[in-house]
Amino acid sequence: MQIETIKAYHVVQPFVDGPYRMSKGRVADCFDAVIVSITSDSGLTGWGEMAPLGNFYSAAFPAGTRAGVPEIAPHLIGQDPCGLASIGRLMDTVFKGHPYIKSAFDMACWDLAARAAGVPLVTLLGGKESDTAELYKVVTHGTVDQMAALAK
Repeated sequence: MQIETIKAYHVVQPFVDGPYRMSKGRVADCFDAVIVSITSDSGLTGWGEMAPLGNFYSAAFPAGTRAGVPEIAPHLIGQDPCGLASIGRLMDTVFKGHPYIKSAFDMACWDLAARAAGVPLVTLLGGKESDTAELYKVVTHGTVDQMAALAK
């Protein structure tokens, strides 16, 4: 199997509960994400996402991802998406640093490898150990009353 096409999509994902407020007055209204699709010559497609929390810490993360994807993508065409270690080394060779950009390609290759194997990704990653998954809810900065209400 070989990578035939790579596409990237800029997706703005608003927060259901309104602005996300952090220390030092930082505020975000949405995830500024990049979704990558990798399609193989067999017609299967895998999907990956740039870690969307990045824009909370630096506006350069989403902008850097949008700039970095077209720098890396051409080098992956023709590669085996199931050769995950090779894909990682190749990305590190052609584009130093910036792991937040590479994470979208890495996720898409893992997804594609699972689809090619005909198993859920959780199986490829070692197997499901529970029927539940622990999640968390962020309590953003605000007044004491606001934060207490969110915590409830």
